[in-house]
Amino acid sequence: MIEVDHPNAGQVIASTHYTIRLGGPDTLASVEVSIDQGSWHACRRACGYWWYDWADCPPGEHALVARGHNRDGSIESSHPRRFSVTKK
Repeated sequence: MIEVDHPNAGQVIASTHYTIRLGGPDTLASVEVSIDQGSWHACRRACGYWWYDWADCPPGEHALVARGHNRDGSIESSHPRRFSVTKK
């Protein structure tokens, strides 16, 4: 299963830029994230994790979901992760 490592549940982010970290099995060929049920954004793989650099984070409460595409064509999704961004 794919997991949202960071941000933590309920975390308050005090920056307009944040790097999201995701973990998942080695069977994943690609990972994407969606914030607030928006478009899917491709993540990069490095150091055993998947990463997404989120820029211009708007203040307020947000929900993040990740989905991973396995090499066999199957898809797995994370549980929604809720967090918030404060004004800088």
